[in-house]
Amino acid sequence: MFPENYAVLVVGDPSAGLFEFCCYLGATYLKADEKVVILEANTSPDRVRRQMLEFGVDAVQHELDKNLLIIDAYTPQPDVGDDPNALRVTDIASLGDIFEAVTKGIDKVGGQPVKVLFDSLTPLFMHHDSKAMGRFFKDLTTIARFSGTLTAVVHRNILDEDQIALLSSIADGLLEVKVDESFRRLVRINYLRGVLVTPRWVPFDFQREEETDGTALIWSRR
Repeated sequence: MFPENYAVLVVGDPSAGLFEFCCYLGATYLKADEKVVILEANTSPDRVRRQMLEFGVDAVQHELDKNLLIIDAYTPQPDVGDDPNALRVTDIASLGDIFEAVTKGIDKVGGQPVKVLFDSLTPLFMHHDSKAMGRFFKDLTTIARFSGTLTAVVHRNILDEDQIALLSSIADGLLEVKVDESFRRLVRINYLRGVLVTPRWVPFDFQREEETDGTALIWSRR
């Protein structure tokens, strides 16, 4: 969906379906025989697996085949060890541990090229200031560009615009998602480095596909 060796920041309302968007990307990549690493800081690995199944992908099988690794930075500390397929980050307050988990995850799926999905950067701002997060995101984008691509999510109306602008200045591309007054999901590609785009809001949603036993992302350009 995005150019190779890119780091894309996806910014959106908490209600806009950013988790589903990340899982859709992961499912799409796996269907195309790509290797995927998902760092999940907002929900459990099991919810990622269930959502991917809605998109027609058996995440568990891909984990067993070493095409997919879920990094669990969400599950509370006492539950460590409950999920043998996931790679656990024991301290979300340690940016070093998170970075090490991403690099280890890339290695576990066989190295480059790999699609790294980060859902999301938002909780990390609860433990670190903008300066530390800027350094971390810069390091993350560097390793992800070298290994393949990175798509990282951040939530508007939880973080302030200065924090989002800092991350945007580091990323190669910016995609925005929102929900309008009619509860429609809208998406806009703000910019992609080296690619000519016309930033405008267009509707999108996830639609069930009976023929493929999955769900498709319907992106209208009208």
